[in-house]
Amino acid sequence: MAHNYTTRDFFRRMPNRLLADYFKRRSLFPHLDFAAMKETKLDALFAAWLDLPEGQRSEMDADFSEIHTLSCEKGWCAIRDEAKFQFRQEPDLFTAFVKKMGDLDGHFERAMVTFLDSPPQFWKNAMYFHHADNLPWWRKRKGLPHQPASVHEDGRRALADRISDYFHRTEGRG
Repeated sequence: MAHNYTTRDFFRRMPNRLLADYFKRRSLFPHLDFAAMKETKLDALFAAWLDLPEGQRSEMDADFSEIHTLSCEKGWCAIRDEAKFQFRQEPDLFTAFVKKMGDLDGHFERAMVTFLDSPPQFWKNAMYFHHADNLPWWRKRKGLPHQPASVHEDGRRALADRISDYFHRTEGRG
């Protein structure tokens, strides 16, 4: 069941140690003792959060919203799919990654650990996978010229070359 994102609910669902790590990396809230706070009882954190400037809160809220988005079964599938691609040359690393993530308590932890410990492109690609997996339908494009499909070898080779060129220019692969 999908839950709507709110900052307070996000704080409640995320383990304190991971929240502490996130804020420590941003040099925020050094006065808060996350270890002494009870899990799900984060009134002091939320009060400190509200004291931050709006721009700073908005930037972090965008991070939290993305983490919340991948904090579900489909999000975990997207993370695994990206890991499988990233570790395609080293299957042992993929196996170790899945084992490490599987040992965590839930999807919220998996999403936050991935966000904190993976390269930004890894996270971005996992978000793309998740988005694509959740499209409700493929959009039809109307108004394109009607042309018969090119099924001969020259046409297929030209298409393959153009696709390869596109990915080479945009993603450095292809």
